[in-house]
Formats: sequence, structure tokens, C-alpha cells
Amino acid sequence: MTIKLLLVDDDALVLATFSRGLRDAGYTVLVAATGEEALETAASDSPDLAILDIRMPGISGIDVSRHLHDQDIPVIHLSAYDDQETLNAALEQGALGYLVKPIDVAKAIPAIETALKRAADLQRLQATEGRLTRALDTANVVNFAVGIISERHRIDRDRAFDMIRDQARSERRKVKEIAREILDATDYINRFGVG
Repeated sequence: MTIKLLLVDDDALVLATFSRGLRDAGYTVLVAATGEEALETAASDSPDLAILDIRMPGISGIDVSRHLHDQDIPVIHLSAYDDQETLNAALEQGALGYLVKPIDVAKAIPAIETALKRAADLQRLQATEGRLTRALDTANVVNFAVGIISERHRIDRDRAFDMIRDQARSERRKVKEIAREILDATDYINRFGVG
């Protein structure tokens, strides 16, 4: 599968030479001369990585980066400026790399490959975090329901869990669903508590 890059720069010479060098290196390259054009291209073509000039008329590269971050499109910034303020602005938006003009394609490729690998690592971490969060949520719901059943029937927690699990099996449902219903019912009953 060919990696698709979005190259954005208001300098036509940079677009022409850098995009040609990236194509020669085996990448598919989409180009945009403005921030607006970059956002349209990203929305329709979903690049694997965007390489954005920071200072452009209209929507700046930093602002484009913010929008692309919301679309889970990783970004490398490029700029003629390498001052700390510009670098910090790029990093605050989650940039995975920073290239200083004039661009040497051979030297830019390792930065591009590193950013692509880092982006893939971040996606895996986010997926793992999502799974762990869902597992923790399930564990919490079930744990609370087990506590309620255990106290209500004055049985140990293992037996309470078995009761919930058996109910879920008999109804061909998930344990979490039964546990959630127990919590909802308890919450409803507690609203009528003694004042």
C-alpha cells in the first residue's frame, strides 16, 4: 500500500520540488497551496500524513493542524523559521515532526517515516486505552451490582456474581447488561428513601 501524503505550502516552488522528490521516493502526494484547500483535500482524500507550512495567508498551518488532529490525521510542520516560539506552537498542536526550509528530500524522508510510525503507535495506544476503559467500566458496573446482590441476599460476593451470571446466561444477555439493570433499579428504589 502506498503512503499518501498531503503537502501544503503557499510557495509554488516548494510544492513543485518537494512533491516531485516525495513522489520519486515512492509516496503518493496530494498538494495544496492554502489552508482552505488543505482542509478540503484532507476531507475528501484522507492522507496518511500531512506536511504543513506554518505561515500561510488565510488559515495558518497551525490552524489546519488543529482541524486535522480532530480527523486523526498526523502532521509534520515545515517552516523557514526555526525559532522556539514557532516550534512550540507546532508541538502544542501535536505535530510529530518539524522540518526547516530549504527542504532536502533525502533528509526529510526519515522524519516522515518516523512520524508515520509514531502515528501508528499512537493509534494502537488509543485503541488499547479504549478497550481498557470499556473493560474498567464493565468491571465497575458488575462490581457494584455484585455488592448490591451480596448485601441484599446476605451472601458472599462469589455467589452474588454467580447469580448475576446465571441470570445473564438464562436470558442470553451480557453480564454487564444485567448488572446495569440492577444498578438502575437500585437507583430508582433509592429515590424513595426515607427523608
